[in-house]
Amino acid sequence: MALRCCAGFGRAYVRWCGAPLDNSLCRHVSLHVPEGRRSPTVHLSWRSISTDRQGDKQHNGPSSMLSLYVRLNDKIGQLLQRAHPTAGKVYVQFINGAVQSWREGKTAAGIMRHKHTLGRGYARLTWREVDCCRQFKLDVLKTLPVFLLASLPFIWLLVLPLIYFYPKQLLSSQFWSAGQRVTFFNSYHMERVAYYPSILQALHRKAHRVEDFRNRTKLQELCSNALREESPSTAAIMRVRPTFSHPGLHFNKLSRTQLAWLSRTLLLTPYLPKLLLRRRLLKHLEDVHAMDRGIQQEGLSTLSTQELRKMCYIRGVDSISWSRDTCVEWLTQWLQISTQLQASELCLLVHCMVFLSSGHSHVK
Repeated sequence: MALRCCAGFGRAYVRWCGAPLDNSLCRHVSLHVPEGRRSPTVHLSWRSISTDRQGDKQHNGPSSMLSLYVRLNDKIGQLLQRAHPTAGKVYVQFINGAVQSWREGKTAAGIMRHKHTLGRGYARLTWREVDCCRQFKLDVLKTLPVFLLASLPFIWLLVLPLIYFYPKQLLSSQFWSAGQRVTFFNSYHMERVAYYPSILQALHRKAHRVEDFRNRTKLQELCSNALREESPSTAAIMRVRPTFSHPGLHFNKLSRTQLAWLSRTLLLTPYLPKLLLRRRLLKHLEDVHAMDRGIQQEGLSTLSTQELRKMCYIRGVDSISWSRDTCVEWLTQWLQISTQLQASELCLLVHCMVFLSSGHSHVK
């Protein structure tokens, strides 16, 4: 199927321009998109994208190169959709994803530029700005190798079959269809849930280093209940807060294996040296902590249902199909803990992702 899609791209290109295959124009997909209204969905028709760009051209006066690019992609999309519907669908979905990625990247770049030039810290950023920068960094690290290879002459013909067969591993969520998003997000969650018992067992073993008998007992009891998939209360988690100030439970004392398991809870790659693994994990925990404070200030009522589901998902639960009331209830419990923690207590915050996800595997 992927080879037929690839062949369809080639035949459509030759039929239109009567020249050998060349991707010198196609590789500018993410470089010459004028800023405009962001589409609410990934699934836009090819004509709608072309129309939006032509409308922007009247106001921004782009170069003739952009005009040629728009006409070329319009012709390719039309030919592919007529001659090879499957190839046309893949092509349009990829272009739509590139357009959305470019617009989100411009937004994130502007936020980070102002943050550095004006000295804006987390306190002066909204939670949506923090989430935009956080997600942009993850998407760039994932898709940059693919775009670098696709920019080489003729190499993009070899990249297309890999993209077709492995979109989950090679592309970010902007390039996925609606069905793929649900499937891949569920798959990612099942992968990280598989490491939750190992995280709890490692924490249970480290509890023996705590000298205070009552604090040690509370932590062991909390881990045991979570292993039995019993949802702990907010008060039960806050009672073990002094325990995580013990030097034996500090981030600097965690092994590389434990850091890799904890990175899985935030859907981060675990294949890094120990030092880089710790620094990256702490940076993303700081982002989540800053987002929690921003959400608490604005109120959960200002979040849409999709935003609530996303905020719950990146904090450790499979909330893709949750109702709004369920998301609000769970996120309220999370914020009650997170907003009370200090920056030095992020080790407890990442373990809260495991504690609070216990017993929520089948909630709808």
